[in-house]
Amino acid sequence: MLLACEGDAEGILSAVGIGYLAHVAPARVRLGRAPVAQPCLDETALATPADVDLARRVLAGYERKVARGCPRSRGGACPGGCAESCGTKVLLAAACDAREAPEAIHRYLRVAFREGARVRSLGAEPDVAPFLALARAASNECERMRQFVRFSRLADGSYLSVFSPKADVLPFVGAHFAMRMGRDRFCLVDPRHGTAVFHQGDQTQAVRLDAAMAEALASEHALADDERYVRAMWKRFYDGLELAGRGAEGRGYDLRSQLMPKRFWGGLVELDPRSDDAGGPAPRRYAGGADEAAETKDGTASRGDAVPSLRSVQEEGG
Repeated sequence: MLLACEGDAEGILSAVGIGYLAHVAPARVRLGRAPVAQPCLDETALATPADVDLARRVLAGYERKVARGCPRSRGGACPGGCAESCGTKVLLAAACDAREAPEAIHRYLRVAFREGARVRSLGAEPDVAPFLALARAASNECERMRQFVRFSRLADGSYLSVFSPKADVLPFVGAHFAMRMGRDRFCLVDPRHGTAVFHQGDQTQAVRLDAAMAEALASEHALADDERYVRAMWKRFYDGLELAGRGAEGRGYDLRSQLMPKRFWGGLVELDPRSDDAGGPAPRRYAGGADEAAETKDGTASRGDAVPSLRSVQEEGG
């Protein structure tokens, strides 16, 4: 039997639970991602709806099973927050876009329910290794988001970042950016998976978006007045770090090519030629001493407005 399920954690775990409740032998059931899953010649396909309660029941039972004998367990229960949290690994693996993810998770959970905490030492087993590879790939995408996400300040004072990882891992990194941004209001959008994280004050929430809303958020261009100036400052600083006459061919390697996947280069303002335009004079908040400037009779500042634009400084070689 082929159980066609949704590719998220709820859908996969629900399908695993249905297979257990039906008492079907593990060798006679297979999971596939709907709607691309195709049954073999001797298989019967069955669509399995996602059931949040059943998914939670399967995950809780799995955590109880692997916690028995685990040195990190507390009173026979999985702590859930350790670096090697088994439950987190399952959710990370389910976030992967790979077609084989549902079946790999299904086979791993079968082994885990049978072996308990011993499954942690079976990393080379055929039914365990593919699962660990998926969890590791999703964890790497989380790290890339923490490293490469860039926020832009919008006209309303909030911050926006559009990022498209290879896995649906945005909910895993929302707390990191909430801590990093403090009380600043921001929106982090993943248009590829239709996911967004909104943060305001002490509240952070991950939500699902339809295609139209994801596209609308990803195409938001109402930047703050000083955003162009900040981008130009950063690009000038970045360009100043270059070694004149030593390109990628001259030094034999290119750090950006080695350390940053090219699929993320499109979001780098330092590589965008539009960042050369500072948009005019320096905003008052970035003009040294502008807050102490005395105003003239007509209401204009006598110091802040006199700060030259970044473009003019560059042209003069200053």
